[in-house]
Amino acid sequence: MRGMLRARRRGFFKRVYEVSSDDQPVTTLVGGRRESCEFDIAGQGYRIERVNRRQFRLTGPDGAVATADRNSGREWAIHASSGNLTLARPSIWRSRWEVRQRGTAKGEIRQDGMFTKTYSAGVPTDVPLPVTVLAFYVVLVLFARDQAAAAAASSS
Repeated sequence: MRGMLRARRRGFFKRVYEVSSDDQPVTTLVGGRRESCEFDIAGQGYRIERVNRRQFRLTGPDGAVATADRNSGREWAIHASSGNLTLARPSIWRSRWEVRQRGTAKGEIRQDGMFTKTYSAGVPTDVPLPVTVLAFYVVLVLFARDQAAAAAASSS
């Protein structure tokens, strides 16, 4: 059984996140070009790549695993052979996204505090870990985009 996942961003300019569960390391997400990242789970290599601004694709050792598609500014759909999830942002004023399964909120992904570099993800345990990491990473990218937009707005 997997507990809540936590991610901590390392560095200032790099997109590297250390992901843990119950204080035990799970994987490290190493950011690449165009909002992509690579990670290993149990010795198997995975890659998340941004196809365009509205889609991310997760590939593993055996090929395509899942995709995340933006339905609207506040909703993303994750499609995997193991089942589908929806990421929904219930309020633009809060730094959290609901994880919905079959239309019901089953968890959330959130920033632990406004000025912290730590994030938490509660995703149903029946979702495979690589798909959970995809959902977590998509929200991390969305948080980073929001922060970049806020920084750009405050500097002008």
